[in-house]
Amino acid sequence: MNITQFLTIISVVTLMNSCSPHRSIPKDIKKEINTIDHNKFNTELDLLQESMLTYMEMGNPSYKKKDVEECIHILKLYLKNISASTSKNEGMNLVQSTIEKLNSLNERCSSTLIETNEREIITNIIISASADKGYNTIDEDITEQWRKW
Repeated sequence: MNITQFLTIISVVTLMNSCSPHRSIPKDIKKEINTIDHNKFNTELDLLQESMLTYMEMGNPSYKKKDVEECIHILKLYLKNISASTSKNEGMNLVQSTIEKLNSLNERCSSTLIETNEREIITNIIISASADKGYNTIDEDITEQWRKW
């Protein structure tokens, strides 16, 4: 959403609320508020996957391609669910369950799947998507309390 679209939405919402307290926000406008642009995360997901697969080819880690695919799937599922969430409490529960799934996956891979570079990408995805919903600020590490990697 660009600034013009955002200002248009704010103007319409303000106008509607000032004119009639009984009218609701139209569905097409409500959909624009607090939505996540999944496309902006595709580059990060691709980078994450490439990093894990490249290391797999160069080193001899305890993970396989299916583990990398599972990691990407967990993050895509998080993006889908956080986008559909309707409250901060629901969003934080999604963050916690996602981190716990990633902890479990990483432990099954002898803690070699998620290294420093991967951690930075993953936390950025989780924090940014939640911030897009307005549940936290971009500077708030909402993953740290559950993260084991």
